[in-house]
Amino acid sequence: MTNTEGTSFKDIFFKVGSALFLGVLVLMLIFTLLRSDVEQAGMDMLTGKANIKAGKIGGKDVPMDSFNAGRRYCYQIYQGQIPDNQLGECAFMILKGMFVANTIANSLGYTVSEELIRQNLWEEAQKRVKLSYRGAGYSDDEIEKPDQVYRQFLKEAPMRFRIEAAVQGSIQANLLQSDLRKTDDELLVQSEASTARVDLNALVYTEEDLTKLANQNVEPTDLQLRELYQKEITDSNAPKGKDGKIATFEERKSILRGKFLIEARKSAIENLKAKIKALQSEPDGLHKVAALFGTGTVTIRDKAFADLKSVASSKGNFSLLTDKRFFQDLTSQAFGQKKSLGPYKDADKYALVEFVAVRFGKPETSTVLRIRDSSVILNGFLAEIPQSVAEEMTVERLAKSAEE
Repeated sequence: MTNTEGTSFKDIFFKVGSALFLGVLVLMLIFTLLRSDVEQAGMDMLTGKANIKAGKIGGKDVPMDSFNAGRRYCYQIYQGQIPDNQLGECAFMILKGMFVANTIANSLGYTVSEELIRQNLWEEAQKRVKLSYRGAGYSDDEIEKPDQVYRQFLKEAPMRFRIEAAVQGSIQANLLQSDLRKTDDELLVQSEASTARVDLNALVYTEEDLTKLANQNVEPTDLQLRELYQKEITDSNAPKGKDGKIATFEERKSILRGKFLIEARKSAIENLKAKIKALQSEPDGLHKVAALFGTGTVTIRDKAFADLKSVASSKGNFSLLTDKRFFQDLTSQAFGQKKSLGPYKDADKYALVEFVAVRFGKPETSTVLRIRDSSVILNGFLAEIPQSVAEEMTVERLAKSAEE
């Protein structure tokens, strides 16, 4: 049997205290031997910080440590030139950009490994130590060790933040190395386009020409002005003179004329545009519209598409390539129908075009054309995709500031 009578309260207290002390020592030893990022994660779990969120981006939580890393990054790039109360906004802007890039990367199966991040940090730590103390005359004990710098790097930002930042910085460059090749159909279209020659007839006019023609017969008659005046005085809010009486027709005549001309000119321009559109559909409609304006047409013969960038006319040079509808009509409309299309706009000028004929030379199937200019095409895609994705992502901020 065990003898408990000889065990005093003092002995029990001593044994319990010793056990607690040894437990604390073991925990301290564990945290000392752990990698710094694992150590920080453990401390966050013990203190409850791991559950603190700074907000949401695209409906997903933003951890506080990522938010703090973003703030620290903003402080470094702006060298303290922006107020502290704006660091939070900057951090969310940085995090949203990373979130957008990683959303795209995830859909493509692209990522950056943690091992690569650690390798780069270790190399950076070695480089910093080498540059900091080269020839400074410090003893070995005074020189900061690479592993110390490496552990400090790991404390500055969580690993997931570093991975997402690395993905954002490398996805475009890596995708731009893709070797995209054109299909046979694409090559055929490009070859035909490069050898094509067109014959066109065009009519170039300006907004001023349109206004002058529309305003030729809009001057109101006295009868029309009196009709306006009668409508005006029947209104309970009819304008009155200084004596409180309704103004006379002669007093209102110039104002009524101005009001009439505004509406008449607007209506005349719309009617003129409708008339031009109707004439375009008629055979030889281009010359009928030219007669309406009292001007001649421009003859364009045996020109490559690139030559249509500058067409000489009595109204000055005109570019048919500015208006994308020109290419749409060029590829969809039949040539030789003697009907004009447009108007195509270039600055303050307009052009109606009759598609007369098109000819194609011998297709060129050079292997040089086989390789697509991947950097230009993918750069265009990657410039548009993040903007579209970002527009769909909302930012909900729960923290205005965070401890560094």
